[in-house]
Amino acid sequence: MKAKKKIGISFTATNYKHYIEWFNESDLSNDLELVELSFAINNLEDIQTCDGFVLTGGVDVHPSFYGGNPLYDNMPNSFQKNRDEFETAIFHYSQLMKLPLLGICRGLQLVNVLTGGKLNQDLGNEKNAIHKKNDDSDKFHQAIVKPNTLLHQITNCSSGTINSAHHQSININHLGHNLKINAMADDGNTIEGIEFEDKSNKGFMLCVQWHPERLGVKGEIALSQNIKQTFLTAIRNTNMKKIDIINPATEELITSLNTDTNESLTEKHLLLQDGQTPWKNTPLASRIHIINTFSNLLENEIETLAATLTEEVGKPLQQSRNEVNGARTRIKWLTEHAEQYLSDETMSKVIGMEEKITYEPLGIVCNISAWNYPYLVGTNVFIPALLAGNVVFYKPSEYSTLTGLHIERLLKKAGVPENAFQIAIGAAEVGNILLEMPLDGYFFTGSYKTGQYIYSKVAPKMVACQCELGGKDPLYVADDVADVAAVAAGTADGAFYNNGQSCCSVERIYVHEKVYDSYVESFVKEVQSWKLGKPTEDGVYIGPLSRKEQVSFLEAQVADSVSKGAKILTGGKRLPGKGYYFEPTVLIDVTHDMLVMKEESFGPIIGIMKVKNDEEALTLMQDCEYGLTSAIYTSDKARAEKMMEQLNSGTVYWNCCDRVSAALPWSGRKHSGFGATLSHAGLRAFTKPKGYHLRG
Repeated sequence: MKAKKKIGISFTATNYKHYIEWFNESDLSNDLELVELSFAINNLEDIQTCDGFVLTGGVDVHPSFYGGNPLYDNMPNSFQKNRDEFETAIFHYSQLMKLPLLGICRGLQLVNVLTGGKLNQDLGNEKNAIHKKNDDSDKFHQAIVKPNTLLHQITNCSSGTINSAHHQSININHLGHNLKINAMADDGNTIEGIEFEDKSNKGFMLCVQWHPERLGVKGEIALSQNIKQTFLTAIRNTNMKKIDIINPATEELITSLNTDTNESLTEKHLLLQDGQTPWKNTPLASRIHIINTFSNLLENEIETLAATLTEEVGKPLQQSRNEVNGARTRIKWLTEHAEQYLSDETMSKVIGMEEKITYEPLGIVCNISAWNYPYLVGTNVFIPALLAGNVVFYKPSEYSTLTGLHIERLLKKAGVPENAFQIAIGAAEVGNILLEMPLDGYFFTGSYKTGQYIYSKVAPKMVACQCELGGKDPLYVADDVADVAAVAAGTADGAFYNNGQSCCSVERIYVHEKVYDSYVESFVKEVQSWKLGKPTEDGVYIGPLSRKEQVSFLEAQVADSVSKGAKILTGGKRLPGKGYYFEPTVLIDVTHDMLVMKEESFGPIIGIMKVKNDEEALTLMQDCEYGLTSAIYTSDKARAEKMMEQLNSGTVYWNCCDRVSAALPWSGRKHSGFGATLSHAGLRAFTKPKGYHLRG
């Protein structure tokens, strides 16, 4: 069944039900539905699902939005500035995506303000007698419709009776940019309707000062029903490309989001160009404060954020909470060390000559991020990028887009300007457009195949490019480990946490023959103790895989291994029913002829191989195209360090695994990528060093 198109209606505490009831079942038929867009719950992400919008009436727009006087006659007891900001986002999105917009009463006034116009803050006693509402009763008067306007075309009338419930109006001497008047009140100078002057390359937009949603029998049908039907037709004629967000635990549709177009991405790029210099010139202390505020907002909304993350990627709920908290830990290190590593450095200063280094931002940084840890891998990039004075074009994975929208919302709530952070919504097609844009740096997290493609596309630009790619991370258990059972339990967690969907998950294990049997026995016992099920249930350790196609991929790895002599000790198959579930799988009698020991699995599957000594373990650990992390378990630190020095991977572990620290560089070798995030190297990765030779 084809998804319904959505009409977003901004919430107002004043007669909201009339807007909902105006669009009756016959109007909506089986192809349209209504969505409440509410500043009270700040559901900004739902704006991206809509195909058209109604900006409703209600309390006055805050005077700061148009440079008005803070005090005036008939002003409300309190304003709703958060509503003004929320509906500003609706208006800008409607224009960015060229989607139909109907502004009613306050909605008309807001559109005028947002396009550079001003308001008459109070009509005065004489006009209020005509226009201002009495208690719950609208006033009624005549409106004159101007010829050669969209309103005239829609209504086919030159005048009519309208209802009125306002004490403010558009200032006729301060009409917004590219707006024209399409209707006036019969008092001669109160504007009753506006539309675009130049409608080329614009979506449908009509704004009226009256309330067509409750015009009723006293009003002209043309000034109510005709407007509504034309607006609905405009929505039905939209043709937005959508991206479906699927719950991997149930395979149900969560929502459908509008994807960006070439035009919308170009507009966002222009915004970032305008914002780069102001953000760069924002003092570092202020940027640090904003990012710390963002971290506090993550803490405040952790339950909402974790629930969304679990719903769209299938991560067990507690693991989603852990991820948000982990991001906050990284942010803390980055903000505490930003001044140390981003400030100017004097390298030498002698009589007559000073030498120093400054760290300038790259400019516009493109962050093409991953779905498996959207908060963590995103934090590795957009946080130091913003701290260093860059603006960011952020593309979340299509599998974690709702989380990406939360990140955007909270960054801007924290104080990151609109033109310093923009999000790109979509899949590979959108990513390709970003690769063609004149951006100043590309930072990608994902698969080797995609990273190689991005690198080849970006290379001719000779701009910064870093790729954090996959891994086939090996782990060796030596014969002298003190507690085999404890090591088995800990390394099982390193292999299967987040369903093994981590670039640094343990993907292959080599065990010294002297402890092999006891290790395998304890390992399997640990794996079989885990609860597998819905990620929202308490105690679940293994939820669904995030991507449907990965289930078949793992089945193929198991089949390949078994056909070549491997033995399944536990798991090995998908679960029946809904959801992308695959049993945690342990294979023994594996060899390097099998895909499971050479090809990245990115799922709950592990091969355990017996080795005779350290030399054989080292040879096998190095027998791979990847080089992200490697781990050694032994009681002898010197023994471990001797082996770790020979391992060609960006990170090495002794008696631990699957671990990331913000203080240490996170980097890959070979097919695991290049460049570094985190640590001082990760902060400076987003800068261009400039050397100063100062004589005098």
